[in-house]
Amino acid sequence: MSLDWKIAVVVVVVGALVSGAIGYILIKDDEGGPKALLLATTTSTYDSGLLDYILPVFEEENDCEIDVIAVGSGTAMELGKNGDVDVLLVHSPTAEMAFVNDGYGEGRDLVMYNNYVLVGSESDPAATNRSANASVAFQKIHDNGTDGLVQFLSRGDSSGTHNKELSIWKTLGLNVSLFEDWYVSTGLGMGDLLDMCEQEDATTPSYTLSDDATYYQRLSEGLIPHLKIVYNYQKTDDALENQYSVIVLNETRFPHINHTLATEFKDWMVSEDGQDLIASYEKYGMQLFYPNAAGYVPGVRLLGSPVLSVDSSVESVAGAPLSVPFDIRARVPIWCG
Repeated sequence: MSLDWKIAVVVVVVGALVSGAIGYILIKDDEGGPKALLLATTTSTYDSGLLDYILPVFEEENDCEIDVIAVGSGTAMELGKNGDVDVLLVHSPTAEMAFVNDGYGEGRDLVMYNNYVLVGSESDPAATNRSANASVAFQKIHDNGTDGLVQFLSRGDSSGTHNKELSIWKTLGLNVSLFEDWYVSTGLGMGDLLDMCEQEDATTPSYTLSDDATYYQRLSEGLIPHLKIVYNYQKTDDALENQYSVIVLNETRFPHINHTLATEFKDWMVSEDGQDLIASYEKYGMQLFYPNAAGYVPGVRLLGSPVLSVDSSVESVAGAPLSVPFDIRARVPIWCG
């Protein structure tokens, strides 16, 4: 089956206009072959390289193709509300629960988590690395920003990461709409925002909130050599845990969706096979995601199993060769809105 990915601009018209955010529409060639699943997910699962790693295994086992729309979680859920996708893989818990409670999704299954980290200039002029918690670190950035010494780059796209950032400012009693020009709302996905932070840091010390998986992926590619994790490097701040869930759209509300394949994908993601595969994904010497589906016991089946060294193309998983290569790195940012 063909695994060539192309940009499907037509999909943008259907749903991505709702957010005004930059996303990636990654659709494979349609040759009338295997069945297809339309997955709306976050830019972090894409930019971290996780999708490169896990999707070809499911596709091979189920003789299907997965078409990916990688946007912020807020936009992904709006696509779901429009019935434009079959299944979601997102990380904005409060919004996810509302999505299900309002009848758009059949349920919300926990899949995995990673951690939010504060990323910034190597010099860390705001001294955030000595902060007791995330709120203290953000307060230091605010104070240094208002003094014209640093800047903060925000996703600004209603993503899970953006919502987490806003919640931290809120704990400080601060409203970002009142911030001056040291605070930049970009509308970018996570990988592109880290790239921008690297570029901006050359002239103004810059900070941003990122998931650690995307940070390490970008670092391993040599794209952000001058950025470091300045807070939560040890992943000890429980308030910065970043939970991901899978949601199948409500078949009663959206009878046109590929409900059977969406359910198979959800079941696989929370199965031992799917969870073990997620646990085995490493980059820059770090495990990037921690599976936590109900009933899953981490590490039991992985003991002694080789871990895949990931390039942009997957050739084997846990020592077993795949029959086809997989590559979705040939992407083009498109303006959605």
